[in-house]
Amino acid sequence: MARLNLLEETRYEKLPVTVCPNPAAGAVAVAKRIASLIKSKQANGEKAVLGLATGVTPIAVYTELIRLHKDEGLSFKNVITFNLDEYYPMRPDAPQSYVRFMNENLFDHIDIDRANIHIPDGTLPEDKIAGFCINYEKQIEDLGGLDLQILGIGRTGHIGFNEPGSAPNSGTRLVTLDDLTRTDAARDFGGKGAVPTKAITMGVGTIFKAREIILMAWSKKKATIIKKAVEGELSGEVPATYLQLSDNVEFILDEPAASELTRFDTPWLVKDCNWDNELKKKAVIWLSNTVNKPILKLIDEDYNTHGMAHLATEQGPVYQINIDIFNQIQHTITGWPGGKPGADDSQRPERAQPDKKRVLIFSPHPDDDVISMGGTFIRLVDQGHDVHVAYQTSGNTAVWDDDVLRYMEFAIDFNSSIGDDNSKLKGIHSDMRRFLKPSTPTRLTPRGARCKRLYPQKRGDSRRAFRRLAG
Repeated sequence: MARLNLLEETRYEKLPVTVCPNPAAGAVAVAKRIASLIKSKQANGEKAVLGLATGVTPIAVYTELIRLHKDEGLSFKNVITFNLDEYYPMRPDAPQSYVRFMNENLFDHIDIDRANIHIPDGTLPEDKIAGFCINYEKQIEDLGGLDLQILGIGRTGHIGFNEPGSAPNSGTRLVTLDDLTRTDAARDFGGKGAVPTKAITMGVGTIFKAREIILMAWSKKKATIIKKAVEGELSGEVPATYLQLSDNVEFILDEPAASELTRFDTPWLVKDCNWDNELKKKAVIWLSNTVNKPILKLIDEDYNTHGMAHLATEQGPVYQINIDIFNQIQHTITGWPGGKPGADDSQRPERAQPDKKRVLIFSPHPDDDVISMGGTFIRLVDQGHDVHVAYQTSGNTAVWDDDVLRYMEFAIDFNSSIGDDNSKLKGIHSDMRRFLKPSTPTRLTPRGARCKRLYPQKRGDSRRAFRRLAG
């Protein structure tokens, strides 16, 4: 019976998935699998051929393997490794190099023979890469193929650096990186512009030949692509879906990474649920969005045809369920975002005490506070709360230098029109013009004249100018 229940829960999933409570538990499970393979091969006097991955995902696995080596005597002398990929071009001693990554996170801490380590060479002349890739494949084949390949997954669905559009029979080759992949790597390189545009990667076909494949994913940010890889249709746009064709693959996920799989996200579609209030509210809101109807217009047929017949039977009638959820949502809406003095706050989020509150608004940019929540901002102030704003950037790079000078000219003209003293403004304007060294001579714009762009359109100089003037 338990087996039947599991099959029902996972019927949307097209390959085996194991969900661990957290990344640490998942990493330990994968490390034990690797250690078991190594020991089994040692007992038979054979080499264990491993395909290894880089990135944040496998670090905890490597940490556990190091622990097993140091504390439990696991030897790597019979292990041969082939890494999935390397940026191109890339020096092996560069901070972002996968050679350096593997040394620091695994190889420097175990007893592996350095001659048994294989990582794509990011220093090759481009005309030598094709030959290198052919030889990389031949080395794997001469050893009888990979015994175990571990993988992570990128947000584009890439495995290794097999980006969308990769062929299912592709081999080791030079590829162009997807823009999203380069964006995700930008932090390691100090900016997207410094991320290489190419990489050498083991192909989907090479990965697919491994006798065992384990793909790991941790964190909520991987949940969307995991759902596509596990439940989606085969597609070159999501290369990880090709793994659905393998009989030897397993996905090992933590709970956040698995959270969008059907059995966790909409469990009523695969099994009878224990309908607590939070699940009931989630299901009714989902149903409203799915059938494109207001909650109060949902009917029995909607419930019955979308996996929620059990809820209608257990807690119905449907009309009463709709009313209940509608009221719960309505009670989250308030015109008193900071709380309402003397209010009955048992039904609405109008916290009566404390009466007046200190409010801190975090604004990524100096105008995001009023653009994104201006009405709430005003209401908080009008209702007497002590409101503060923390701007998370100065915003200076959003303003062109010529615009700064143009508005200074406007201020000078305006002050002149009302008879105010302009000497200080004119002095700052003059100093800034000298500092910025405009390529085109400029002049103060007469009132009513059309403003012209007379200054270099280069960001950042204004900030330096103001610092100099303030100095």
